[in-house]
Amino acid sequence: MTSSKQHEIGMAGLALLRSWLVGDKAVVKSIIKEVRGLAKEIKDESSVTLFSVSEGYKAWADTYDNMPNLLLEVEEPVVKTLLNKFSPGIALDAACGTGRYSELLNSLGYKVTGMDLSPAMLFKARKTRNNKINFIEGDLTAIPLKDACIDLTICALALTHLPNIEIALSELKRVTHPSGHIIISDIHPWLVMLGGQAEFFDKKGKHGYILNYIHWHNDYLKSFQQLHLQVIECLEPTMESKHVKLAKNRFDLKEKTIVTALQGLPIALIWVLERS
Repeated sequence: MTSSKQHEIGMAGLALLRSWLVGDKAVVKSIIKEVRGLAKEIKDESSVTLFSVSEGYKAWADTYDNMPNLLLEVEEPVVKTLLNKFSPGIALDAACGTGRYSELLNSLGYKVTGMDLSPAMLFKARKTRNNKINFIEGDLTAIPLKDACIDLTICALALTHLPNIEIALSELKRVTHPSGHIIISDIHPWLVMLGGQAEFFDKKGKHGYILNYIHWHNDYLKSFQQLHLQVIECLEPTMESKHVKLAKNRFDLKEKTIVTALQGLPIALIWVLERS
């Protein structure tokens, strides 16, 4: 599925913004020419539907694991490396979706509970993941587990859907035992600031999105301090040339334009925390 012309002209505009003073002049001229062409084609497009979190993931569940996702391509290798640093124990995959990290944790020897708000995503997880994993329905703001019962908690690409993160972080801490660890990953706030939302196409090809809220580093750090969560690592993986091919499938733009727009910019924000 390709992006809209509005999205493409925005991407080309970002490339121009990053290069007009310090970029290769031939590339700048090419981008300007491309922007002019896109401007002639642009229309008032309003066919992308806003979904609530529960309804959005219900609609997305059937296609979630099959659609190319640039954010996952950048975020997942970093999180996998982090997970390999810890000794197996009891793990919670909070907001597990279709269970991609639940499956990985299980393969690493953890006893895993995967929790999600969406029955449709959980149905997909139970159908496709190892049957040793315990999948349960639950909300990040009221996790249905007892205190201090988890060695390693992971919450991936979910807090961005909450207008405030304090209660969810408090719950992640509550279920993690003292000296246990919490890994949080999310879309980078700069990307949300530029209009990045959780876009998807359902099985009928309908284009929708789930709202992302901006949570800056300082928002996290304030909550971590209040909750006495120690920051072990903060990682900001970036868009590199190897990811351009995936982005090119989404945008009908010249490869050089996409590279100029995105290469080197952080796309995910990942925290490793220890509960004191």
